[in-house]
Amino acid sequence: MKTGKPPRLSEKLNAELETMRADHAASMQSQLESFRNDFSDIATSALHTIKTDIRYFLSDSRSELQSRSATIRRWLTISPWVIVGLITAWIASTMAVSWLWMTLMTPPPLSDLGVTRIDRAERSWLILDPDRTELKTCTLAETPVICIEIEER
Repeated sequence: MKTGKPPRLSEKLNAELETMRADHAASMQSQLESFRNDFSDIATSALHTIKTDIRYFLSDSRSELQSRSATIRRWLTISPWVIVGLITAWIASTMAVSWLWMTLMTPPPLSDLGVTRIDRAERSWLILDPDRTELKTCTLAETPVICIEIEER
């Protein structure tokens, strides 16, 4: 025989719900702790990687800077007269090449062609060398023009 009140369905359901809620809270707490530990491990690993990369970069940069500084010091120990001599030789060779190019590209003067020019205030005269030049009538585009034939030597 039973004594007391029978448990009600709502109390039963509330008790089961409270048990499920407690189990769920414990599971969430466990998952949260696991996430916190995993995240802490990841952050520690990332921090270690960053520190290692920065140390390597600084070491590599320091050695590169020291290498370049040594190269600059080596260049600065060369006599300034050597540097001035190299620059002067470069300028002189550039001027020589320019002069050579100019002489090859400019036409010969009139005297080399057997023609002499005499300038007066009122007019200019061209005098032809009879041994090298001859005044002729030429045809240019079917038009007769006076031309000077020059004998090349």
